[in-house]
Amino acid sequence: MVRNRRVTSWLTWCAAILLGAGCGDGGSSKGRIVVYQYPDFYQPDLKRVAVLPFASRTPDRSAGPRISDKVSAILTNNRTYEVYTRQNLADLLAEKDLADAGIIDADTAMEIGRLKSVQALICGVCNRYEAVSRTEQRVHNVPIWGQDERGRQVIVGFRPVPYTWLRYDAFVECQVVVIDTQTGLQIAAVHDPTTAWAEGSPPQVSMPDLLRRAEEDQVARIVQAIAVVRQEIKLKGDVLRTATGLYDQKWDWQKKITPEQREFFVVVRLPPEADRNRFRIAIVRKGQREDLAEQALVWDKQHERFGYGFETATLVERGGFGDYEAKLYSGPEPIARYGFSIVEPQPEKGKKRRGADEE
Repeated sequence: MVRNRRVTSWLTWCAAILLGAGCGDGGSSKGRIVVYQYPDFYQPDLKRVAVLPFASRTPDRSAGPRISDKVSAILTNNRTYEVYTRQNLADLLAEKDLADAGIIDADTAMEIGRLKSVQALICGVCNRYEAVSRTEQRVHNVPIWGQDERGRQVIVGFRPVPYTWLRYDAFVECQVVVIDTQTGLQIAAVHDPTTAWAEGSPPQVSMPDLLRRAEEDQVARIVQAIAVVRQEIKLKGDVLRTATGLYDQKWDWQKKITPEQREFFVVVRLPPEADRNRFRIAIVRKGQREDLAEQALVWDKQHERFGYGFETATLVERGGFGDYEAKLYSGPEPIARYGFSIVEPQPEKGKKRRGADEE
């Protein structure tokens, strides 16, 4: 049996990354939605990047360039950026002797930016790339069978049988930076090592295969940190609620809204991973499909909750009093729902109802 710590399925990562930033909206399944994950440094006007060969500080001198080539290939398919590959930069790399430069200095980065019209450089170092094994001699107690006085099979003892237990550990660790070629400043740094392990007698995966899996996972981690990728996230807690106001940084939660409250709020709660993603709130009469009011929004991760205001009178005019439902969309189907009511105002005590017979 193979067990991986901090190793995500390569096929899952590839499926998410290769979909790229140009695909359609995500959906939800059992409280999960698909969003675009944006790096903190990302700006829409950052279009052209170059991937320099990563240096290898390991016995496997090909590890760094091989990982950087894979990062470059996935970024190209991802379509977040226009990517200049090692082949595009071959003449410049040879001229500047940058084939194994690793993380370059600010002056070199700005010079490459001027010569190749790229806005950012992705460069790095592979500091660790190895797989190791550990052997243990263990003993398995094999039962010894015999017969009792009635001739039935019974265990009459145990016989120790020695065997060899193997454990493989694979380690891939890269340090990657993104450099702004206008300023020479590092605008992002990635250091997220991969560790994978397998054990058994023998393990079901070989050491070379385990190391390859760790390499692919390291590539996926780098891409996720520097590109816009699609990712499935889990919605937790109360995604939608209704409130009549925010007082001293606390929401006044209300499920029953009255016309005296000219405005109420649909309060949205989303995880930080939903940052910069587009959503839509729609309000309908319960059991009906027609949108009576709606708002588009772009989520900002600096908020844990944010309220979006709706006019009570407008909804009463369009749908009357009764039960309503707020729905949150990230695609064609709602990802969250919340029921509330708009109720008629109650007459004050001691006053007659409108239309009541006069005595």
